[in-house]
Amino acid sequence: MKGIRAIFGLCLLMLLAGGTFLVGQDKISASQEMYPYDSGKQVSISGVVQEVKAYKCPVTGTVGAHITVATVASSIEVHLAPVSFLKRYEIVINKGDKVEIQGAKIEFENKPALLAKLIAIDKTTYAFRDPAGKPLW
Repeated sequence: MKGIRAIFGLCLLMLLAGGTFLVGQDKISASQEMYPYDSGKQVSISGVVQEVKAYKCPVTGTVGAHITVATVASSIEVHLAPVSFLKRYEIVINKGDKVEIQGAKIEFENKPALLAKLIAIDKTTYAFRDPAGKPLW
């Protein structure tokens, strides 16, 4: 009887842990819904990378990679992708890099920002989203 209770308890624990995992997955989906890629707001900018940083981002729902780009008119924060995506594909963006970016405008923390779709550095172009704007990660 104790064996059956132990197995039942273990199954219950696994079920609860699985439910927690599913709730965590819903948060990621919800964050991407809060900041959808709107092709109607797509723009192209060029400039110089002023800052490269990673932080827990509500846009991707993960630790995300971000750059701040100085353009002729101003500077703007660009949301790239989860840091793990950049590491997996060995994408390195450095302060001082001249970049051309195609992305969709959003408002993040009451400031204009971009969701990156494509970034060109020198002769290399990196894709972060497919033609429809769906994340590639």
